[in-house]
Amino acid sequence: MKNLIIPILALATSSLVAQDATPVFRAKVDQLGDHKYECYREPVTVKTNSGRIVVGVHAGNRLSWPERSGQDLVIRYSDDQGKTWSPLIVAAEHGNHSCQSHGLVYDAQKNRLMFLYVVYNWDYSSIKGRGYAATKDIYQKLHDDGKPFTTAYMVHSDDDGKTWSKPKDISNMTGGNAHFGASEGRQLTVGKHAGRLIIAGGDKRDMTPTGKVNNKNVGVWISDDHGANWKFSEITTPEIEKTNGMNMSCEARVTELKDGTLLYNARISNGCSITLTDKAGKLTNTVWLSAPKGKLNNCTLFVSKDGGASWKNQTQLVSDQYVKYSAMLQLDANTVGLFYETSHYKDIEYKTLKIDALMK
Repeated sequence: MKNLIIPILALATSSLVAQDATPVFRAKVDQLGDHKYECYREPVTVKTNSGRIVVGVHAGNRLSWPERSGQDLVIRYSDDQGKTWSPLIVAAEHGNHSCQSHGLVYDAQKNRLMFLYVVYNWDYSSIKGRGYAATKDIYQKLHDDGKPFTTAYMVHSDDDGKTWSKPKDISNMTGGNAHFGASEGRQLTVGKHAGRLIIAGGDKRDMTPTGKVNNKNVGVWISDDHGANWKFSEITTPEIEKTNGMNMSCEARVTELKDGTLLYNARISNGCSITLTDKAGKLTNTVWLSAPKGKLNNCTLFVSKDGGASWKNQTQLVSDQYVKYSAMLQLDANTVGLFYETSHYKDIEYKTLKIDALMK
């Protein structure tokens, strides 16, 4: 890591930029066989060499179970910049065990999509209620039986998301209690590490026998062999060390700057950060960050024209909606695509943003 920059978002906001929104995932409407999805959450998105947009989400089966219960990883793709979308495709599922803490990364050199994720090792249908009180006993039992709380997996697609491999257990690489950022990873393009895959996240979360997190390491997961092996690179700063890392989240985004510096954005309700490229596809000094403002409402775009050193302007993108997580990708020299949660965790919508209009 050459630098660590955490954006501070105390700026004046310009008026809402009105744009049409397209539903991409709709709870209780978009179903697949006997999967009765009641919520779609935490969008992550990448663009493949063909120009295809791929967006992945958690698809939750039962809102009456605990939060994040029974989740599958599902994707949709678009070949026309979001005008139309493919049917639902399940990338990974583990029955009533829940897929969480996911990271989606695209290797442009190999034309391979990879989903890294964590499965919590219990049947969510057996738990009553939500949150810590509902799960502490099952954590305790796993601890007493000498079993891991979580298992890390990876699936991949070599046909732009149409089909996905069987899950591969990668816990021998990642260790216990890994986290893959709820984010899209990046493939570096600058310097001696060009081609490296990185996914923001966490490692070695120190959990009590009842599942409370006492400590965690934050940083990025790295692969230098196209996803065959993964290792963790921890971010360490005096501020983090003073509080044992608890002031930063494993939910994070990372983006590459023009000079090869990595800008790490640690959970502003997991807003997404991207570095814009010019018409030739080269990185610029302009960074965009999408994040809610206020009480997780009103998804807002924050713009830096100096690689994250300062944030001069912001524009409200979504108004009067509960928007916690979002994802962006640049479609071309003029356009960025935005995905965001809406309907209070149930649906995912998409809209396109015109770069010139939002840079003023």
